[in-house]
Amino acid sequence: MSKSLLLSIIFAFSSFLTIAQTTIKGKVLDSTNKQGVPFVNVSLLAAQDSSLIKGAISDSTGFFELSAIPRANYILLFSSVEHQKLYQRISLENTTQPVFQMSDVLLTTANQLLNEVNVQADKIQLQQSDEKLKVSIAGNKLFTTSINGYDILKKIPGVQLNNDGSLSMSGGIVPTIFINGKPMPMSAEQLQNYLNSLTPEMIESIELISNPSGRYDAEFKAIIDIRLETDKTLGWKGNYTNNLQQNDYTLANNNLTLTYNTLQIAYTARIGYLTGATPYRYRALQHQANTNIMRTDTWLKTNNNNLNLQLEAEYHIKKNQNIGIILRTNQLNRKAVADNTLHFTNATDELVLSNINSINKNTPKQHNYGINLSYDAQFGKSKLQLLGIASDINNHLTEDIQNTQTLNGNLLNYWKTNLENNISIRSAQADFNTGIQKGKLEAGIKFATISTKNNLVYDTLNKDNTFVLDLGRTNNFHYNEYISAAYAAYGNKWGKLSYKIGLRVENTHTIANAITNNKITERNYLKWLPSINLTYPLANEQQLTAAYTHRMTRPGFEALNPFRFYLSPLNYWVGNPYLLASTTQQLSISYTRKNYYLLLNIGKENDPMTRYPEYNRVTNVLEYLGTNLPYNQFATLEASIPVTIKKWWRMNHNLGLYYKKDQTPYHGVVYQIPIKHYMINGSQIFTLAKDFTLDIYYYYVAQRGSGLYIFKPIYYLDLGLQKTWLTGRLNTKLNVQDIFNTNYLQLIFREKSIIDNELSHWYGNQKVVFSITYSFGKSNYKTRQSTRNEEESRVSN
Repeated sequence: MSKSLLLSIIFAFSSFLTIAQTTIKGKVLDSTNKQGVPFVNVSLLAAQDSSLIKGAISDSTGFFELSAIPRANYILLFSSVEHQKLYQRISLENTTQPVFQMSDVLLTTANQLLNEVNVQADKIQLQQSDEKLKVSIAGNKLFTTSINGYDILKKIPGVQLNNDGSLSMSGGIVPTIFINGKPMPMSAEQLQNYLNSLTPEMIESIELISNPSGRYDAEFKAIIDIRLETDKTLGWKGNYTNNLQQNDYTLANNNLTLTYNTLQIAYTARIGYLTGATPYRYRALQHQANTNIMRTDTWLKTNNNNLNLQLEAEYHIKKNQNIGIILRTNQLNRKAVADNTLHFTNATDELVLSNINSINKNTPKQHNYGINLSYDAQFGKSKLQLLGIASDINNHLTEDIQNTQTLNGNLLNYWKTNLENNISIRSAQADFNTGIQKGKLEAGIKFATISTKNNLVYDTLNKDNTFVLDLGRTNNFHYNEYISAAYAAYGNKWGKLSYKIGLRVENTHTIANAITNNKITERNYLKWLPSINLTYPLANEQQLTAAYTHRMTRPGFEALNPFRFYLSPLNYWVGNPYLLASTTQQLSISYTRKNYYLLLNIGKENDPMTRYPEYNRVTNVLEYLGTNLPYNQFATLEASIPVTIKKWWRMNHNLGLYYKKDQTPYHGVVYQIPIKHYMINGSQIFTLAKDFTLDIYYYYVAQRGSGLYIFKPIYYLDLGLQKTWLTGRLNTKLNVQDIFNTNYLQLIFREKSIIDNELSHWYGNQKVVFSITYSFGKSNYKTRQSTRNEEESRVSN
């Protein structure tokens, strides 16, 4: 037989097999309300012996798809925790179409007696895969009343929402936010504005990586990857969300998302506008060295006029090849007024000695422009991803500060400041993975350059009633950073044990130029960062995962700037251009069983960065300075327990035990204080009549602290009420957050012989929030968000 004839036969046979296959599509509906049923297990069984051929899970709207099905007779099994099983026979023997479209599949709700106490876990919403813990969001009853992405994250196991709006994991690690598998770091304020635009219906799942492997940037000590719902049909879709919150002031966050999909191009436009005011209050009580008592009270009102705009197009060149472009800008235009009072009394607190009022009118602005270019392609078992990012960020701050002695009306001093901060970020990276026999090889490289120019000018009113340059506080600082990185990882199976071993290497070259002080600090260091991940499945849907990583954290640009930033006339903080990068070695072990989750983290961080106070006993000036501590040892044990008591009553509890010990040299003494505390938060979810859902959320964290400070306990209670209208297109939610106004941070300095000081921070967390979301159009929702890199996470507003 000739080679050409053999090839013709093989080709003809392959064509026949291709033609003889079809795709099954359909939608699962609840027989009562005719709404799509999410996360239904769809099993394709052979008609002869009921053996499993293939399986799928319906998406959040009830759609399912089974592809590459040979034309024969089958049985479809539909199973859901809340519905009765359904068997349905189908015949594909005489089908000639490439797609077999089924009629709607109707599931009947399982019978449950309301008076029966049936304690069971909710349907599977937690899945441990490799190094990721996946939490399903869309269709999950635990998140029905959540106002936005921020409100969702505070209920996720292992994630903590701090009272200043920042996020942390594993007892204090600041996570990096990913969107659809790509990094999107940003400042706390930008992050909050973005998460405020997301609703539970837009998020398919959230993946937690508490111990990232070497394929991720060394900066990423923890990752929260938000996976958004994807398009299923061509056409366009619109989604409008308005969050209106009221505390001391009114704040409105408006977001409009439009998507349009064709066969080759997917377009996305997202517009966000934030207007209104936010409050902040700082209070301190200090017994000074001269035995006088000083009370500090600062009230800050910030008016916002912020615009976010993002435009994206993704072009499908050919099968498994795509290019994308994202254009984005953030225009933060704010006006703030800080009213500060320094009230001095004698040692017995009976005689008023002084009362200084300070008014600071400032205009913090940030204009951020960025472009992302991406290319991804699949070649058989190999995949290539290319990403290039360019960002230019301009921060401008002016201040007008007047300090007046209210006892006699005298103007003590008058300052004006002008800060220009320009940041340029350029990065390029390539990631490649391929199958090698039964294993998988991953490799990649990255290059990044960061340039910052900072110029802070202080002008002081002199005795001649004219403003002159204050040389003692004026500063000019330039900083350049160059990063080169490469990684390789290999994963495979050994029996039931899955393993992945990786190594990342990063070289960092930095030049810090304090022009005003005529000091240049240059560093060049290489870090080797190994990682290993092990996964072992157990019986009854149980799984054990262990991971070891070595990570690195570079200081943020703000922490390096040697400028004075005043909290009050006698209280300010200063950056340190000599800060070193810290390194962390961490071991994590996790256990999952259906919806139950347990995580143990232990590790040690060398050269951790911190801020410490220095008190001048003569001038009574209190300044906060940056430094590296020798080390920080830590351990965490966290658990998540979701339970269904009744069909109409669900609950979820997240528990955490934390241990930390810093080695803190301070004033000739090395403090090594073991700090232990615990945390509990949870939700009680009640499904009420007429499709109302009520959520009672509670949070408590016990007394904790650092080597120098004691943090008092924090506790608060939230209430949420949700209802959908117009067959799900309109969604309304009403939340009352921090009902008893207890969510604020209080700190006490440990060594009163050095500084006898207590202080507190309050961010206006007691508020009423009303949210309305309206969806329109002919396509399911999808948003492809900005893929900003880790360098941008170190930029502060």
